Amino acid sequence: MMTDPYKKDISYTAGFFMLIAFGVGGMFLVAAIGGVAWKLMTGQDLAELANAVGNPAYLKEMQLLQTVQALFGFLVPTIVTASFLSQKPFRLVGFSQKPPGRQVVLSIAIILCGLGVSAGLGYLSYQLPLPQTLKAIFDKWEKVYAAQAAGLVSFKSIPDLLLSIMVLALVPAVCEEAFFRGGLQNFMYRSNGKLWLSVGVVSLIFSLVHMSGYGFLSRFALGVILGLIYQLSGNLWLSIGAHFINNALAVVVMYTQVQAGKTITEAMNDKSGSYIGLIAVPVVAVLFVLMNKRIQQTKPADGV
Repeated sequence: MMTDPYKKDISYTAGFFMLIAFGVGGMFLVAAIGGVAWKLMTGQDLAELANAVGNPAYLKEMQLLQTVQALFGFLVPTIVTASFLSQKPFRLVGFSQKPPGRQVVLSIAIILCGLGVSAGLGYLSYQLPLPQTLKAIFDKWEKVYAAQAAGLVSFKSIPDLLLSIMVLALVPAVCEEAFFRGGLQNFMYRSNGKLWLSVGVVSLIFSLVHMSGYGFLSRFALGVILGLIYQLSGNLWLSIGAHFINNALAVVVMYTQVQAGKTITEAMNDKSGSYIGLIAVPVVAVLFVLMNKRIQQTKPADGV
């Protein structure tokens, strides 16, 4: 198990629950900050904010609010919690380590193959014989999610595409990986030493937080992949990079579909696909074995 020579007296178990509490508190703070920012940017009352979701006229405002939400809802709570646990919070979370080149290559290969697994599970979710009441709930969640995402992107030009990638790929990758992998999963694993329990529980939380019924299995699988990349390497930049690739490719695919004539909402609601991506499961497993072998060969004797 990883050790931290700069550890303070607060336990990692306490840190796990502290981070959840700070994350919830961060969301309330985001609501307050967002309300003030919305008023300053638009001159409108907070009650009008809900009606602005998905309205392209408020694209820049929504992108800013989304960034603020990610920073104060995920990243800041993680660093604050880590500062209670360690004298070097960024080191504890995994920001300080420089990722070795071979591990970078392997993590890229893993996430690219993992995209196939995720796509296969996403397609499977739409084929499940769900009860009508549950299907109605899932459909409602997807409609809300699609509207929110559509209000955060613009594909009129390449600069718009790059800004959309930053808002929907880069910022979430950094902030969510810090919170879920560098924070929750890291603290749980340091507390109990159980790899699969820590990865599984946090991947479950990761998927539930996204409030997507049809996307639950694919996001859970993504969480497991990102969790293993982080936990095996102890390097947050590797899971951030993998998360960014996953999100950025999704944005680029939407961009190509929009350029082909679809609306952003139609591109997001595309249910086409197949099970073929699931054949990548053994490939991902083999790549993880290779990655772990490489890490064990280069790991310092103290395991820090």
